[in-house]
Amino acid sequence: MAQNIKIKNISPLGDLDVPLLGQIVKAGQTITVPQAAADKLLAQARNFEQVGGNR
Repeated sequence: MAQNIKIKNISPLGDLDVPLLGQIVKAGQTITVPQAAADKLLAQARNFEQVGGNR
């Protein structure tokens, strides 16, 4: 079963248009995404961080 991960927009640029998700993630917003998307977005350490749990 695929796991969902909570990530938070910490980008210094503020709101981010995220084509991978097809949505705009507001500055400081926490969203839940599938593991595969989280892996790609969390590779952008200046823009996203995981909320809770361990990686």
